[in-house]
Amino acid sequence: MRRREPWYLFCGDLGFAEQCLLHDFGTNPSAVGQASLLWLFSHLGNWSVLEQLLQKQPSLLEQGDARAALLHLRRNQGHPNPWLALLPAAEQKPFLEHWRHHLQQGLGIAVLMGGGLGDQLEGLALLSRGEWLQRLELIFPPEAERALAPLLLAAPGTRQPLLPPWRFGAPSAELPWLSLPALRAVLADAGHAPIPTPVFSQLRPPGIAEPMLLVCWRSKVDPSERFWAHLRSLPLAEIEGLYRWLLPWAAARGWQVADITAYRPEERHRLGQLSGSQQLHLLAPNLGSLADTAHQAARARLVITVDTALIHLAHGLEAPRWLLLHRHPDPRWRERLLQDGGSDREGLRVLQQTIQGRWAEPLQQLRAGLEQLGA
Repeated sequence: MRRREPWYLFCGDLGFAEQCLLHDFGTNPSAVGQASLLWLFSHLGNWSVLEQLLQKQPSLLEQGDARAALLHLRRNQGHPNPWLALLPAAEQKPFLEHWRHHLQQGLGIAVLMGGGLGDQLEGLALLSRGEWLQRLELIFPPEAERALAPLLLAAPGTRQPLLPPWRFGAPSAELPWLSLPALRAVLADAGHAPIPTPVFSQLRPPGIAEPMLLVCWRSKVDPSERFWAHLRSLPLAEIEGLYRWLLPWAAARGWQVADITAYRPEERHRLGQLSGSQQLHLLAPNLGSLADTAHQAARARLVITVDTALIHLAHGLEAPRWLLLHRHPDPRWRERLLQDGGSDREGLRVLQQTIQGRWAEPLQQLRAGLEQLGA
């Protein structure tokens, strides 16, 4: 089981959290423990202090958590190939030359699709096109099978030759393997930087989408991910306040609101007491798999969520989508999406906090955008 984060990271005072982390870092005798604290520290946004700590103790980079913190730092600094920057300088050129030659010879590669569900969906979107695809085999971790298998089997496109073969489990001894970030580094060096594509668009019904919002106001419920769920998720009071405005908005325009947030029973009861709740459909208990969620997203006219995995799923369906983003997310979101006023060319709009923990500004932007949408 993955570690549980210290309680003080749940406070709204980032200065206090930073002081606690620095204190614990200085008193922790274990390299593993210090690296774990650096990984947490990389999400508080104080990049200069993180770099100083890594420079003082470079031996910590032997630990995976410290390398993950360095990866966040390099991404934040705008490094053109941040994963490659984790390799020692003397190893970068031989690494790239070896794998570039391997691809040029038409040899096969197994790609380990690690990370969370959002990373895996993003990887599918990145690796669904390209002349080198037929040399790949995608290997997903066994724990992803329950979520992904129904979706992959439901999408006709996964049976077409444009998509690489996939399976769950460990890589076989027949093919050399790379992680997805490593493959991206090789492809970028060879001038084949992948572009995300809508891999599940076959699931989207033809014609105009239904007047429905599909929403998710909290990140996944997982004890090992409490810290990230806390950062990403709206408190119930914020959700109730938003629905007091949103449900009359939906009723006046003939829209429905399908909410897939995982609520506790008492929270579901409170939301059911709101005026206009007949427009609100709380779907979470009835969603059996990611394929069910995809079916709902494919019908919706707009997907609004705090959960980045749902954003990747909606992209795969070519569904318009808005992301409510907290102040210090994974830097990849800023790299890819926080351009042109928070919108990209692929149907995504990003509404980000300017102050950690305060959702008032992005929610105000959300209401303004929906007013324009329903005009």
